This record gives sequence, structure tokens and C-alpha cells, in this order.
Amino acid sequence: MAIYAYTVKKRVATVNKKISATKILKQGILFSLALLFVFALPVSADNRPGASNGYTISDDATPDEIIDDETDEYPSDAYPYDENDPQDDDDEVIENPVLWQDSMIADRTPSRLVGNLQLRGVFPDIQPEFGSAYADLNADISDAAGALIDTALRLRARTITFTYEVISTQNVVSVIMYASVAAITTREIVTTINFHPETGARLSVACVMGADFPALAEAILTDWARQYPERHYSAITAPISAFYITDELLVLLFDEFQVSTEAGSLTYVHFTLENIVRIPGIGPGRYRINRDLYNFKHIPIDYVMHYLGYRVEVIPVQGPPKIRIWSDGDAPILMTELQVGVNRFSWYRSNPRTLELPPIAYTHRPGFLVPITFFDQIMPRITYRVDGGGYIHFLAYVGR
Repeated sequence: MAIYAYTVKKRVATVNKKISATKILKQGILFSLALLFVFALPVSADNRPGASNGYTISDDATPDEIIDDETDEYPSDAYPYDENDPQDDDDEVIENPVLWQDSMIADRTPSRLVGNLQLRGVFPDIQPEFGSAYADLNADISDAAGALIDTALRLRARTITFTYEVISTQNVVSVIMYASVAAITTREIVTTINFHPETGARLSVACVMGADFPALAEAILTDWARQYPERHYSAITAPISAFYITDELLVLLFDEFQVSTEAGSLTYVHFTLENIVRIPGIGPGRYRINRDLYNFKHIPIDYVMHYLGYRVEVIPVQGPPKIRIWSDGDAPILMTELQVGVNRFSWYRSNPRTLELPPIAYTHRPGFLVPITFFDQIMPRITYRVDGGGYIHFLAYVGR
């Protein structure tokens, strides 16, 4: 593992030469004249010591001081955190990366007003003890807070109340920022900052779960919306952004009304980590390609079902072979029944549909090959991708 050295600037004053009495007298006279000249100058408000050229929010700020005159919007960098604060100049030198501890975060009180919006509660504030990455993380928190405030302003809210919590594992630290927005009604919104507990590097859900996981989450939300369109119609287009992870669960978070019409709280979508299944890639020699139909692929369904924990039963019938697929457990459920040459596909209680081609049988052993579209049009909670070598990789969620 690479070792990173984090350092913080220190003020160091050194004097290396002796000054003769004559030089001291001359320099003293010059210094006195310089002081007279400096104090005779007017002090400009923009040049006061500690004055900032950017946006700041103080407890006594008025709306006109906060809103950008040019854009008439709340500036994203107006979060009350100053990475150039002189109080940070004397921070200790940190030679090696520091593993995250929950004591490395503290509360920071927001300013009272942004326009006509009253701010309440607390923001999270990463402490310098975490290492030099703390400044970048606080900048990200600033942007996240600004986005939540912008949402409240668009809703013409009167108040916004901030809270947060921290959930950490060996691989991910999740800072969850909640905001309760009070307009005509109260609405709950959320955002998260996820980072590596040693380096502080920001982590997306694709970084944590793999580049193919967002497609699986989107497929599950789409299936959710199709099953319950009266409650979750907007889930089809919901972006996957806010999340946290524990040792057992991955949890996606959505603003109130973002994926559900039910009022009262955020929406949480839980994934049990052990139920997320990655199936070893199926090589070109294990599936069939139909050259006459745009290289359409037929996939061995028994291979996929084996890794997902389903039981495949071959039905002894005269004529074209037939199979049934059962769920595992003490009370197996019939998930689907397929027959060679019959273009009729369904899964559990879904309505039967046709696909590009019917199932076909292996020529050398019992088993079925089904169109690859079975796994994104018929069977829920599974996605696939084809890599450059022609291997097909499936990702599925088998929990209920």
C-alpha cells in the first residue's frame, strides 16, 4: 500500500546574521519613517487583514450581503468554512495517513439567514486530525450544503433544518446530511459524502460496488415502478447518488417524493450485501450465436440459475423438452416454465411475452438455451454486460 505524507505549513522565522550598531540605528530610523507612512494611509475595506474576496456568511449577515448581485443566486461557496483560516496554520504535521475515527468530525453552526430562508441545526465539519484531505472534504460538504439550500430556495421554503450522522466501515466513511425543508408543507431531502477512511478519496456507489452496480439498482427501481405505478412512477428516472454502506447493507436514499408519492419521510432502498451475486463470465464457447439475427445470443439458463440459487427441473414429456425453475427453500415457488420451440416467456406472476427467438436445447446434454433478452425483459433484478473478449457477466440481486 502506498504511503502518503501529509504536512501542514508552519511559520518559521530565522535570523542568521548579526547587525552592527550603526546598521541598527539606520534601520531603526527607516522603520520609524515606514510606520508613519503606513498609519497615514486610509484602510480599504477590501484590504483589511483577514478580509475575504469570496462569499462568506456571518451570523449577522443580511440577505443582500449573501446573494450574488450578478446571478441573484445563493453562491455554493458561501458555506461557513474557511480553509485559509489562520487558526489552522499551527496544525501539527501528519507524516502518514490517519485512519478515520468518528471523533474526527464536529458540528458547525450555519448562519441564520440566506435570503429569506432561515437556517437551523448543524453541518458536519471534518477536523484537521484526519490529515490534509480534510480541507477538500469540507469543500465537498460545503457544495452539498449549498445544493440543499438551493433546493429549499426553489421550494420557497421559510426554514431549513440540518442534521447529520456518520456511518463508517473499514472501507467507506459515509457522512449523511439530512435537511428538513419547511414551506407550505414540510419536505425531507438528503445528500451524502462518502470517502475512503484512510486517504479521504471521494467514493461513488460505482467505486464501492463496481461499475455495473448502478445499472442493477436502476433495473430494480424500474421494476418497482412497473409493479406499483400509482406509488413509484418516478422511480424509473431517479438518479442513484445518495447512499451509505454498513458491514451488511448498502442503502440508497431518495428525497421525499423523489421516487414515491407517499408523504412523510425519505425513501430507503436496502440491499443485503450477501444477496448481490456476481456470476462468473460465460465465455463464447458456452453460449450460441445466431449469425442470421445480428449475432443474437442464446444463454445457458441452467448455468445462470445455478449461481442464483434456483433449482432447474427437467420435465419428462413426449415431444419438445420442458423445464421448470423453482425457488430454493422449504416451500419452493414455481418461477417459470419453458419449452423448447415455444416462444412464451414469463417469470413468477408476470404476464407471458414473446422474445426474438424461442428456447432451444443443448445438443450434447439436457439443458436449455434462452435468448439473452430474457434477463433484462423477463427476469427482474438482473443485468448483464459483454466485455471485449466476448464474455458475458451477470449481476443479480436474489433477496426479497
